[in-house]
Amino acid sequence: MNTPKPIFRRLALRIAFFNLLVCLAVNGAAYWLLDLAMERAAQMARAHAELSEVVRLAAWVDHGGQLFWPYFVPATVAFFLIITLLTAWSARRAVAGLLMSAGAPAAKPRKAAPAAEPPPRNRQAEAAVAARREADDKRLFLHLVAVLQKEGRLLDFFSEDLSAYNDGQIGAAVRSIHENCKKAINGHIAPQAILTQQEDEEIEVAADFDPNALKLVGNVTGRPPFKGIVRHRGWQARRLELPAFSGNVAPEIIAPAEIEVR
Repeated sequence: MNTPKPIFRRLALRIAFFNLLVCLAVNGAAYWLLDLAMERAAQMARAHAELSEVVRLAAWVDHGGQLFWPYFVPATVAFFLIITLLTAWSARRAVAGLLMSAGAPAAKPRKAAPAAEPPPRNRQAEAAVAARREADDKRLFLHLVAVLQKEGRLLDFFSEDLSAYNDGQIGAAVRSIHENCKKAINGHIAPQAILTQQEDEEIEVAADFDPNALKLVGNVTGRPPFKGIVRHRGWQARRLELPAFSGNVAPEIIAPAEIEVR
């Protein structure tokens, strides 16, 4: 009941690819909201310095901003990594079950004469094709990261030591990276919310709802239809138009180093 390796490999890569998108979107949105909250809280504290509650609120929000990079980002990365592993494991079992149900019962094979071994040239060609396919699959997993690095310098930002900069300098740098990465994501996958309702609005889940598009949480008992509150609108890709990558690029290379020759 094992899933064929090529099928599972492609399935796992696509699951990891989309979970990476969601992780980046969650961290980007959280940083933007936190930066906005810090700015508003600082304005309120300056305008109402005589109110101790406002001053404490501004200090609390500023403390939350300091915890974003060392705690929130690693936590979300670990969370989406666990989700990717669990989803890939569940998808593998589901695909294996479908393949088993679609195939006929295997009959006992009759004894036959041993097949002649293929010529060495054919075996070498098959091995080369298999190696090339594996390299392309690995490259596909890093392809979106390479696009975001090329157009938004995302990895340069993540590798930077932010302890040497103040919040104002970090905010100015993030604004440019946010704009470039957002432009790249919108241009290549055009993400769109799954639900038209806004967060915290009431919604009725029909009996024939799509479990891939809607995730039910909370007190889920009985059978649909259900009534609930929108906690997240979800994301879906309206298109997937990543630029083609060269087959000559090593799969582990995300972005080549640049050297100006004098």
